[in-house]
Amino acid sequence: MLDHHNESCHLEKMRKLLPLLLCIVPFTFMLAGESVSNAELSRKLDLIINKVGGLEKRVSQLETENKEIKKEVKSAAKSAELANSATKDLSIPDDPTEKQSFFNKLKNEIYSEKAKDSGPWAHKENWSIIRNNLTRYQVRDTLGDPHEVTQSINPRIGQVYRYSGDLNADGKEDVGIVNFFRDRVVSYKSPF
Repeated sequence: MLDHHNESCHLEKMRKLLPLLLCIVPFTFMLAGESVSNAELSRKLDLIINKVGGLEKRVSQLETENKEIKKEVKSAAKSAELANSATKDLSIPDDPTEKQSFFNKLKNEIYSEKAKDSGPWAHKENWSIIRNNLTRYQVRDTLGDPHEVTQSINPRIGQVYRYSGDLNADGKEDVGIVNFFRDRVVSYKSPF
């Protein structure tokens, strides 16, 4: 069955190449000026068929790559169109008080995003892990490095970790505090 399939494919290729061969073979005879045996003609024909087969394979591969590139270009164009339409409605107000309010809100949003990106302390679920008796290492592992480390004047608190930033874009700094005594958590206050 497989040989029959290969043979039929081979015959189909030969049928496609027949017009080309009808032009090439007489030209070859004219150039050679001598008679060519069937075996040699068959060998040359096989060489031509192999080269054409390789070309067909390359053309097919290029067509496939072209389709993929067209899909990527279409996707990029769609993304650009969405980004363009999203920013169309964004305009800076002309009224000075509205303009000031607009820029203050924008500044707060930027600071809020910066605070949220500043580490694991900015995620509420990490604060739910904090409890008394954790070590400083465990707190740093959970919340990240503190923004400020201070010593306390309270005799029951040795060291204080402070995490701060505007997490909800209201223009006010949110603060999380973890108090230690003898390298263990004795109290804490979540910024949420």
